[in-house]
Amino acid sequence: MYDHAEILTIGAELLKGSTLNTNAQFLGRELTQLGFRVVAQTSCGDAIPEIAARLKDALNRSTVIVLTGGLGPTPDDLTREAVASYFQVPLVFSKEQFSNIRKYYRRHAKPAKRLIPELVRKEALYPENAVPLINRFGIALGFYLRQGRQWIFVLPGVPAELEKMFKQNIVRLLKKNFAELSAKPHLVVKMVGLSEPEIMTKLGRDFFDPPFEFGIYPAPGEVAIRIHAEKQSVIRQLKQKIKRRLGSSVYAYEEISLAEAIGKILTAKKQSLAAAESCTGGKLSAEITHVPGASLYFKGGITVYSNEWKENLGVPKHLIQAKGAVSPEVAWLLAEKVRLYAKSTYGLGVTGIAGPSGGSKRKPVGLVYISVAGPKHSKGGQHLFWGDREQVRTKAVKKALEYLWREIR
Repeated sequence: MYDHAEILTIGAELLKGSTLNTNAQFLGRELTQLGFRVVAQTSCGDAIPEIAARLKDALNRSTVIVLTGGLGPTPDDLTREAVASYFQVPLVFSKEQFSNIRKYYRRHAKPAKRLIPELVRKEALYPENAVPLINRFGIALGFYLRQGRQWIFVLPGVPAELEKMFKQNIVRLLKKNFAELSAKPHLVVKMVGLSEPEIMTKLGRDFFDPPFEFGIYPAPGEVAIRIHAEKQSVIRQLKQKIKRRLGSSVYAYEEISLAEAIGKILTAKKQSLAAAESCTGGKLSAEITHVPGASLYFKGGITVYSNEWKENLGVPKHLIQAKGAVSPEVAWLLAEKVRLYAKSTYGLGVTGIAGPSGGSKRKPVGLVYISVAGPKHSKGGQHLFWGDREQVRTKAVKKALEYLWREIR
């Protein structure tokens, strides 16, 4: 139990599926990297008896419990009240957090709204037996309690606030008090261009001869493998096998996205990129610019959704009429014209039919043409992606990035 950790995320929106529970994913990854064994992730609604019951269960099996959510100012935010009720202590007021709240309102609120609403005072409350964690990234106060060898951390549910507070406050406390814990040797492998069955076939049965934990996780356009072992020597052996058997499809041995891997290569080579996209509607440019520092290599993107805008970029009208807006010729010209316009090393062009309408027998929904134009040559391909509109667009973006990665690596 000493190394057991547990995550309790609070909010009816999580149970109803209206909000994606990214906090559980973040906390699970961070706690595992610190050496804890995450034994449970639980979500519950905004009710004091429910929260208290889940907390009681967690304390029966885990040493470290992290609660998130329910620290806002509205009547359904009851986490602080539930924790105080469980330990039968009153709530007390943090003057330091309220001072931060006051500064926040002065800085961000309009002059007419700088008077702090009375209900916001609630966000500066914490149980009397807890230690406050000042939130310098938002309004709601966090706190933690220690009960013997057990630790309970309570953090805001806003992902950006949670992540910063965890990294700046909680990690330090856990490393200090659980210094003997360390993460198992592990290996992350990120791949493109191969399906799960293809990967397992290429790895072969002998890959699994030494004992280790293995997980394979597909996502649109790529697959990740995560391995944990007791010995670093096992990790080294497995990595060498993966390099020999899957190396041509591995874009990283770390937890980064394909767009990040591309950014590292372009930055190192002092090369640049521009994009012209139709059916993906800016999604490709958004994926590229999601990476901090993308301005070092990404010149810009153009969404050429209509034929008129394709012509404005330099695609001849007669070519569109003859071949169609969704064609390999148009995809190549989009890539080449945007490269020349932006004066970039590479250009990406994407055109297709995302659906649900607009397809035909000759050009069905899901048909996408992708092209990469470079200083010496170009490459591209035709793809028929299955799924709904968003799935087609997402897969097209990933495949475009894969083409680019294979060209520049």
